[in-house]
Amino acid sequence: MPIMTRMRDSMPLILFGLLIAFLITIIFEWGMDYLGLRSGRQDTIGTIDGKKVTYQEFSELVKGMSDQQKTRTGAEPDENELKQIRDQAWQALVTQQLVEREIGRLGITVTDQELVNWVRGENPPDDLRRYFVDSTGQFRRDAYDQFLNDPNQFVRDPQGSDQNYGTKWLANYEKNLRQRRMQEKLQSVLTASVRVSEGELRQRFEDQNQKINAAYALFDANSLVKDSDVSVTDADLKSYFEENIDQYKFDASRKLKYVLFLEAPSAADSAMRLRDIEDAASKARKGVDFLQLVSTYSDKPDSGAFFRHGELTPALEGPVFSAKVGDIIGPVQDGEGFRVVKVLDQKNGDKPFIKARHILFALEGQQDTVALKALAESVAKSAREGKDFSTLAQQYSKDASSAQRGGDLGWFGKGRMVAPFEEAAFKAKVGDVVGPVRTPFGYHVITIDARDMREVKLATITVKITPSSQTKNDLFDRSRDFAFNARESEFSKEAQQLGFEVRESQVQEKGGVVPGVGVNESITRWAFSNKVGSVSEPYSIPNGYAVFGIAESKDAGVKPFEEVKESIRPLALRKKRIEKTQQLATELRSKLAQGDSLSRVTQLDPSISVRETGIFSPGTPVPGIGRDPNFVGTVTGLKPGEISKAISGTRGAYLVQLLSKSEFDSTAYAVQRETLRSRLLQEKRSRYIADWIEKLKANADIEDHRDLFFR
Repeated sequence: MPIMTRMRDSMPLILFGLLIAFLITIIFEWGMDYLGLRSGRQDTIGTIDGKKVTYQEFSELVKGMSDQQKTRTGAEPDENELKQIRDQAWQALVTQQLVEREIGRLGITVTDQELVNWVRGENPPDDLRRYFVDSTGQFRRDAYDQFLNDPNQFVRDPQGSDQNYGTKWLANYEKNLRQRRMQEKLQSVLTASVRVSEGELRQRFEDQNQKINAAYALFDANSLVKDSDVSVTDADLKSYFEENIDQYKFDASRKLKYVLFLEAPSAADSAMRLRDIEDAASKARKGVDFLQLVSTYSDKPDSGAFFRHGELTPALEGPVFSAKVGDIIGPVQDGEGFRVVKVLDQKNGDKPFIKARHILFALEGQQDTVALKALAESVAKSAREGKDFSTLAQQYSKDASSAQRGGDLGWFGKGRMVAPFEEAAFKAKVGDVVGPVRTPFGYHVITIDARDMREVKLATITVKITPSSQTKNDLFDRSRDFAFNARESEFSKEAQQLGFEVRESQVQEKGGVVPGVGVNESITRWAFSNKVGSVSEPYSIPNGYAVFGIAESKDAGVKPFEEVKESIRPLALRKKRIEKTQQLATELRSKLAQGDSLSRVTQLDPSISVRETGIFSPGTPVPGIGRDPNFVGTVTGLKPGEISKAISGTRGAYLVQLLSKSEFDSTAYAVQRETLRSRLLQEKRSRYIADWIEKLKANADIEDHRDLFFR
């Protein structure tokens, strides 16, 4: 039976993937007891409303998420990725435990019979059902029932040692289904009151489907109102301040000083990695299969690819293109570490590449171009007469990046340089001195060192030079010593004596963002739990550690009016300008008779132009206007031909005339209504649940001690 064979082969991986996917669900992470993760080491990594999170359960979750990422990317997560995974795992556990508490409080349960009815009923779980579909798309109920009756036929132990692996797997999957059913019940309880009204449906339909065309007259505050036309008094400034008081509120903050201890490989790390790559190179030269060595030694997968000139690092470019097929090159050190390369093949490509040098005579300001060109011609003549081109480039070229290399631009193909330069360079022969050539950058004198169309196929062993565990431990010890000494003396003084740069960062209580460092809620929690002068333990950050000191503490409040008074002035002036344009628009509107076209505004005041928006829908940006709810709300409320009252906008004031508006399409609405209802209901439910979870977290008593376990 083909479907049984397919299921036997794929079911272990497929279903394990389902369990892992379920395990890391962020919105509802329903518990981990069924995996047996709470039996073991009881070190407390944190508490959530008094409930302990053990090191064991947290580490197991992190491992599962890390394994899933490795399966997806084919590579082990690096240190920074592991830190991100730990953060995700912690948030998942917080959500899990808070939701579990609410499930208990609400008395939500799932009976065995409910699960039996679900699994053996007419509509089994989709994630199982879809693996029992034949080539015609038909659900094979007979195969599905056979699986339920004897799962050991379908799900085999990947290690081949447990004859009852399928039965055990099905028991665990049953627990998974129980959690999912509880999730559904909880969502039903939470969102029972969420409704979509008929008005909301019609509004969504019209936002997406109604077609509107309008004319508008913009009374631009910048062009119509001069500085002398408006003024603001202190009373105006005070009034603006009070009307917009929320803009001048600030959250509690802490000003931090900090010192970074960044990871970098030591000389010993480099020497150790060099020994590794030298060992690989030695074996390669003794005839060991190179691709097998790549698999064994390389930190970067490589199955062999063709390279053209300019696509390799400078350290490899020359040796590779000077080698023969079969040659082994290296070890060579470049940006990523050490490399050993084998030339597998060579061919002529379809595109030419050249290696060139140049001397740039740059155009600067009002410089005399005739004199500059004459200088370039003189230098070009010297180069043609045999004077060393590299020496001339170092003496005359204004291209700082290439001048120090004797004008060397390396290898490049067509499309890399500006057109006049490229045309002259590719027409020249090897050894020619070309120019001066005029480009937007100035005059260039060019010489061609080589020309080639070859491409080479390489296999590469890459050994990255990374900090060893010992190097990281030494760095952590240095950071801890600094923290201890900074507490004994003074933060900035200690840093200065040791030659460290002291940086500053202003942090808010919520969000966990530490400018200059990144997101780290542990740091912000520490900052708001300690007083000015406190010095932290080292905190793990991307690529190293940081030690913080609290330099200043501010409670939440409102900025004093006198402090922001001058910054308010241009805003208040802007408000006055817009009010002035609204007055102008109102005056012109009063001169329009019923039945007039908006274009009459231009006749009354030639400085005001009237434009059409073109066809738009209420839910999309208005052409020429952008997203302006006031504009859209006004125009949708007009009748065809009707001209609005003066309305204010971000640029000034408007008069709007509705030119056309499509009728409500009841037939299309009837067709789309249920789809719209489903979509809108799902949006509202998702927002409701997300807000509910955030409120749970905000009101919870959470202690996070991960920094004591992970550096």
